[in-house]
Amino acid sequence: MGRGPVDSNSDWFKWVHDRENIRSGVVSGDLPEDGPGFWELYEEDLLRARKELNNNAVRLSVEWSRIFPHPTLNIPARVIRDRRGNVERVDIPKSSMDELEKLANESAVKRYREILRKARELGLEILLTVYHWPLPLWLHDPIECKHDLIHAEKRGWLSDATIVEFAKLSAYVAKAFGDLVDLYATINEPIVVAFNGYLSPKTGFPPGLKDLNLALRVLKSLAIAHGIAYEQIKRWDRVSASRYGPATVGIVQSLRLIKPYDAKNPDDVEAAEIWWYAWNEWILNAVIQGDYDMCLDMVVDSEEKFPNLVKGCDYLGVNYYRRQRVKGVEGGGYHPIFRVRAVPCEGDCTDFGWEIYPKGMREILNWAYRKYRRKVIITENGIADASGEKRPRYLLDHLREVHKAIDEDGIPVKGYFHWSLIDNYEWARGFEMRFGLYKVDYRTKERIPTKAVELYGRICRENALPKSST
Repeated sequence: MGRGPVDSNSDWFKWVHDRENIRSGVVSGDLPEDGPGFWELYEEDLLRARKELNNNAVRLSVEWSRIFPHPTLNIPARVIRDRRGNVERVDIPKSSMDELEKLANESAVKRYREILRKARELGLEILLTVYHWPLPLWLHDPIECKHDLIHAEKRGWLSDATIVEFAKLSAYVAKAFGDLVDLYATINEPIVVAFNGYLSPKTGFPPGLKDLNLALRVLKSLAIAHGIAYEQIKRWDRVSASRYGPATVGIVQSLRLIKPYDAKNPDDVEAAEIWWYAWNEWILNAVIQGDYDMCLDMVVDSEEKFPNLVKGCDYLGVNYYRRQRVKGVEGGGYHPIFRVRAVPCEGDCTDFGWEIYPKGMREILNWAYRKYRRKVIITENGIADASGEKRPRYLLDHLREVHKAIDEDGIPVKGYFHWSLIDNYEWARGFEMRFGLYKVDYRTKERIPTKAVELYGRICRENALPKSST
């Protein structure tokens, strides 16, 4: 947002406008309608990506509440459940697809097609993310859930209805944009949705609860939703627009290099093990192996194995930003996950307070590929750096580790997307954190090149890393 029509129909929009959240500091008070304005300024931004940065690809996403501001709940779909009640398959007949097309916001769909078409005209391959966190208000009321979850009707990913409606969204997106898109990500960082929203209220994510069982239920729903969406995209996108066509479909996971603060301290080692497992592994074990560890005890018994829910994952999207060191602490809760304390960054830090650790990129890529055997696309890597001084070195050091992973370790890394092209609305932190290669003046919407632009453009143009230091 920032230019053009405001979409007020999402849970995030309601969450960041809530006066209590603003007053208590749960959210920044910055508002998305004051954002960078990509919705209207997309053409000049895509031109920057192609002409100034020499990109050959761009990662974009759609907003569920823009496409369907009104409920799709009454549009028929056949839901098949397994013997334990899990949503195993969703069948959307052609007649229902016709109804979805009638219900979709025509102007929003038209604008999305204009954006995607412009990207293709410029020679930019598109990686399209179907779900990047906001839910329509008709599926999730975060304020209602925060204050009275038991009686809340719109419970988001705690409800199976959201899985079914996500199937409809995925089917519609594949059919509506499939002639322009071949490369899809179903869900961006499901672990962040679950753990930030239902385990870590201080992060400022809706609905701001702290309950491990709820967080695991949300993770389970998201894992199932990926599989259902995978099937829908494969079914409804039958048009090849590139060598990835008609549909290459993966999931995007946030991976952190999690290490014990003191490798000789058993408590720190245990804390790192459980946090690595919970943050990095749980969702991928579910999506790729059908393992749903609902006790988070690092043991998957026979009743937690659901091979029937494994549908496919053509690639693994890896978002890597940092190393995180942790300590084991006394007390805190009934489960070991509550006895993990993250140690604040003590060395080279980003504005977010995240430790800059380029070597972790190589280690994470090796771990992800050797465990899950999927080709890898680096879907996010970048730095919150308002001064712009650290970004060139951050970029170069991380890309050198990517090169080592490919050249020396044989990891099939098929792409790299820097986060991000322009400054963005950083969720609960608003406009404070600046990730953009281009800084945005939020008053005028002017894009101002940072020091990393020239370096990034040269790397893309030459398809090689500079040999000398920057």
